[in-house]
Amino acid sequence: MGRRKSHASSKRKQHVPSQRQLSLVERNEINALCDKLFLSSINTECVTQLWDNYVKISTILEKVKRLEEMKTELPKRSQGIGQFMNWLKENGANVDGVSVSEFAGYDLGLKAEHDFHENELMLRIPRELIFSTQNAAPELSVLRYDPLIYHMPHVALAIALLIERHKENSKWKPYLDILPMTYSTVLYMTAADMAELKGSPTFEVALKLCRSIARQYSYFNQIFQNVNIAISDILRDVFTYERYW
Repeated sequence: MGRRKSHASSKRKQHVPSQRQLSLVERNEINALCDKLFLSSINTECVTQLWDNYVKISTILEKVKRLEEMKTELPKRSQGIGQFMNWLKENGANVDGVSVSEFAGYDLGLKAEHDFHENELMLRIPRELIFSTQNAAPELSVLRYDPLIYHMPHVALAIALLIERHKENSKWKPYLDILPMTYSTVLYMTAADMAELKGSPTFEVALKLCRSIARQYSYFNQIFQNVNIAISDILRDVFTYERYW
């Protein structure tokens, strides 16, 4: 990770998202469910088997999510805009003439503060401020040869985000605080919603995606609970299915 300029906020212990502590009984139950989840997410061939597999996985995941349920109140993303813009400028970004603002029906977006001429530079972001596995979460290097991390860059990026979100004094906190908490994907759909896709060309793709994410979650849960590495120290008590996907 590149060296950053010091400023007042970096001298204080930053807030790290927390959740209620699971009891040993709850943790053991989640681990057992994750073992079932991993075995249930093994490849199947036909669409009929995929659907039956999806229903089975969804049932297990509902139990997992109830056990992992969080009550943490998160601040509105818009409350972090000022700190985020200051963070950009302090770290060498050129954002003169643009701002992050709320747009009705669209949440946050980039707003031009004045008219720009054709081909005029609007903003410049240093490469060091592009969140990537090269610039963030050096703890992830211990898993660089893990098959999921090595062959699936988006999975590596997801774990890197979780590491930076939950470790103390992360350089990336102002950026992470304005990221959206949910996205419109099939992972948020209920089984009844998913059934509406039957007969469409997206049905099989959606089922496979849900199965893949369930397998990834159960796989990493096993690592963070059983392997003694720095990442486990950060994520062992906070890694949940909903936070992963």
